Amino acid sequence: MANSIYEAQLMNKAVQRYGKVVQVAQWQRSQQHFRDAIAFVHSGKLGRVSSTKAWMYRGGSKPLPVVANSPVPAGVNYDMWLGPAKKHPFNKNRFHYEFRWFWDYAGGLMTDWGVHLIDMVLMGMKAGTPKSVMATGGKYVFPSDARETPIFRRLCTISVTSR
Repeated sequence: MANSIYEAQLMNKAVQRYGKVVQVAQWQRSQQHFRDAIAFVHSGKLGRVSSTKAWMYRGGSKPLPVVANSPVPAGVNYDMWLGPAKKHPFNKNRFHYEFRWFWDYAGGLMTDWGVHLIDMVLMGMKAGTPKSVMATGGKYVFPSDARETPIFRRLCTISVTSR
């Protein structure tokens, strides 16, 4: 939805200015197995949960090959697609699914999946804003592929400690 807190604030101001509604969904909240897991944690059957962690292992990753820039595909309004991002020549690696591996548009796997997994941890702990977040990763597996963002082996370790 946004690539920075500032962008999210600008969108919120536009919503207020024009009297519109914007919805951003966390789809895990609608899946029954996540709902059941959260209910189990909240039931107290685990006892007092004092710390939680979330992570995602992404096995089966392949390198993203470096490809040359090419003409914008017919029917694509590339300027609109780029929005406020830095203007780059069209490159299929920066388009559709692969865009998430470039800092101008996203934050890699951390921002692609992290928001969903962190949401489950915070919901399970009935917590607000986390006190700290730590992520480990780098370009260790495919150091010369086309991605700019790290490929996280452990997506994120978010520790939520109860008060």
